[in-house]
Amino acid sequence: LKSSNYDGIILATGAVPAVPPIKGLKEFYWTEFLEDNQLPKNERVLVIGGGLIGLEVASKLVDGNNKVIIVEMLDEIARGMEMIEKVLTIKKLKEKKAEIFVNHKVLEVSGTRVYIENGDKIKEIYIEDIDKIVVATGMKSFLPFKSVGEIPIYIVGDANKVGKAQEAIHDAYELAVSL
Repeated sequence: LKSSNYDGIILATGAVPAVPPIKGLKEFYWTEFLEDNQLPKNERVLVIGGGLIGLEVASKLVDGNNKVIIVEMLDEIARGMEMIEKVLTIKKLKEKKAEIFVNHKVLEVSGTRVYIENGDKIKEIYIEDIDKIVVATGMKSFLPFKSVGEIPIYIVGDANKVGKAQEAIHDAYELAVSL
C-alpha cells in the first residue's frame, strides 16, 4: 500500500469476537453452533457470555439435547433483547434445564473443569465435565493497520465502533459524501 499513490484508504474491516483473557482457555467456539450441521448433541457446553449472541447459541444448543451452562458477568442475561423474545428464550432455557450463573465470571479452564467466581468474590466454584466452550462476550473492532505512510485513513463501521449494521451503512455514506 505504501508504494501506491492513493488519495485515501477507507478501512471497513469489521469486528472480531472479543475473547477475554481466561487462564487455560485454548479451544473454543463462537457462533458455529448456529448452523445445524455444526450442532453438537448430548454434550455439556459452557457458554461464556449471556448477551444476545450467547443466548441465541444457548437456545440452539438445548435443541440438540445438550446440557448448557451459561456464565454472565452482569446481573442479568439477555440485556438489550426485545422483551417478549427474552421471556420466551429464558423460559425455554429453564424448561430444558440450562444452568444460568449471573454475576459470575470464568477464572480458569483446566481440562474439562472450569473455575468460576461470583462478582463479590465470596466463593469460587467449579463446573466439571465440560465438553465444549462457547465464547460469546461481544465483539471488538478489527484494525489490521492504522496508518500507511502519509496516506489518510478513514475508518468506518464496526472497524471504527462496534454497533448495528444500519449505523455502519450511515457512517460509510456520510464519509463518501464528505470526500
